[in-house]
Amino acid sequence: MNIIYHCYGSAHSSVIAAAIHLGRLPDSRVPGVREIMALPDFDRSDDRHLGSLFYKGKDEKGFRVYTMGLGGQPAAALQTIKSILVLAGADPESFHFVGALRCITMMTKVGGALSRRYGIRIIGRPIAAWGITRSYPTLVDLVKQVKRQLHGAGEAGNLTGVCPIVHRSE
Repeated sequence: MNIIYHCYGSAHSSVIAAAIHLGRLPDSRVPGVREIMALPDFDRSDDRHLGSLFYKGKDEKGFRVYTMGLGGQPAAALQTIKSILVLAGADPESFHFVGALRCITMMTKVGGALSRRYGIRIIGRPIAAWGITRSYPTLVDLVKQVKRQLHGAGEAGNLTGVCPIVHRSE
């Protein structure tokens, strides 16, 4: 199984979700801003990385975890990716796309824009990380839903809850 957490630029929400999924960030407490900023891939990618798949590691079940930035048209980008997978002969059921962008606050988006788009990293990066601390429980819930669905007894169907945005490849 391949789990792909995606957001706008693969710099914030998807990176945090993947880190929680892989146990690099805790699921039992909210990490501090410094702990978030210490992640080697937090707030590091930019627009030239849109569409790139970043391997993050294997989880406890051996599932491969990735992040990806899909830009401003995630539905179109996902449809393109799914079409290419089918054309390449890949098993579409072995890919699980998880949207993480809706789980974060406006403050993370503002900090991310300051840092990534406008190059004001010294201000934007800590603002983005602070915003992540505010939405962290929601990201933990998303990862727990993904793990329940994929590590559990089988397909649980569409996920519901705080961030009902997990998409099974078709």
